[in-house]
Amino acid sequence: MGRLPGVVRPCIATPLPNPGATPALLVDAGANAECTPEMLVQFAQLGTAFAQAHFGIASPSVGLLSIGEESTKGTPLVKSTHALLREAEGLNFYGNVEGRDLIPSPVDVIVTDGFTGNVALKTLEGALRYIFSTILKVVDTNEATRSAGATLFEYLMPVATELTPEQQGGAMLLGLEGICVISHGSSNATAIMNAIRVAGELDAAGVVEKTRRTIRPDKA
Repeated sequence: MGRLPGVVRPCIATPLPNPGATPALLVDAGANAECTPEMLVQFAQLGTAFAQAHFGIASPSVGLLSIGEESTKGTPLVKSTHALLREAEGLNFYGNVEGRDLIPSPVDVIVTDGFTGNVALKTLEGALRYIFSTILKVVDTNEATRSAGATLFEYLMPVATELTPEQQGGAMLLGLEGICVISHGSSNATAIMNAIRVAGELDAAGVVEKTRRTIRPDKA
């Protein structure tokens, strides 16, 4: 499966849960550890095309992951990318977003290099896993907490389900001439089932063709 014309590097797009609302999309979540500003702009284009086709968002907002909201904050890569995104045609650039903005996110697409994106994603996964396990331990402390837990679980479980990675099925590799959903090596049956479901939805939505029209070789 080759790359779409004009795509310099495919990127991994991972939906970040946003309970009660449309997930945000993190790109790149680990495919490219070293990037140029031009690559990050193209990741923004790929993420925008995906959000339009899969989530039905007419004009997805794009945020650049940094250490501050100001355009002067961040590494040379981030600052150069900020300048390019600000001038890029066809992108609804919001500005910089910080790590605390990942869940929930004020934007539809969060752009970063694959190294930073992968670290951010796994930090979120670890934090959520810790929170869930801690809650389960607390509500099993004594009879009073078990009674409270029995009442709260009815309201907490729907939220926990939305935050569980298995519900997403996997991450999408964008920029290819076909549909590619990447599942974790430890994925269970639920995750694989959802990965197949997502692949079917992406195909039905025409994600590849819509991305092809978005990425122009002369803009790569």
